[in-house]
Amino acid sequence: MTKNLSEYIYLDGLWLRREQLLQLAMGVGNYAQAEHYLFALLADAVVKGKREAILEVNKVREHYGVKAIPLSDDDLEDDDDLQGETRLTAADEQAKKLFLKMTREEKLDVLRRSMRRLLADYHLFNYARHWLAIFLVVRDRLVGESLNQTSFIDLASEITPDDLPEKLRMCKNTMKNFSREIKESDRGEVYYRMKHNPQELLCDTFWSIIQETILTEI
Repeated sequence: MTKNLSEYIYLDGLWLRREQLLQLAMGVGNYAQAEHYLFALLADAVVKGKREAILEVNKVREHYGVKAIPLSDDDLEDDDDLQGETRLTAADEQAKKLFLKMTREEKLDVLRRSMRRLLADYHLFNYARHWLAIFLVVRDRLVGESLNQTSFIDLASEITPDDLPEKLRMCKNTMKNFSREIKESDRGEVYYRMKHNPQELLCDTFWSIIQETILTEI
């Protein structure tokens, strides 16, 4: 029988049930190691729009005595008519609101830490053109149209880890190729509403890392 993949989460080459993932997170002995499993749950929530994943993550956080991820009043309502996208919007807006209240240095710190985690824990950022995903997430989720491609070059240089290989670093030629990555029909759309986002997984993963950093570590 074919698996219903909506019931499974992909992690480290395996398809695991949500219950299995939670058991693994509860059993590793400390929260630092449990985070590996929780990121998979949160990434699944971003992709599928499942509010329940946030609640499950909070169970593990409570188990280790770590402060819960805050939910807005809308998220706390038990309304079966709410669609996943609506539930997700509240979490997105909360992360954005907290980010916009930060100082410039605090914002850079969030993005630097998120970049380091993306590079260390995932194998998705493999080409310089993948800076497009970073640009789209920061623009569409956090700062809006005030971030243009020119100003992003400066931002990218400030959040680039010192040990990032030269071939993966942002440059003006990288920016010139951004428009080639996105189909004309999707230009002008935010990345999460594009019909053909060539870097969808990278965008979703980076945003889940940023959310986790803002809501739980700052």
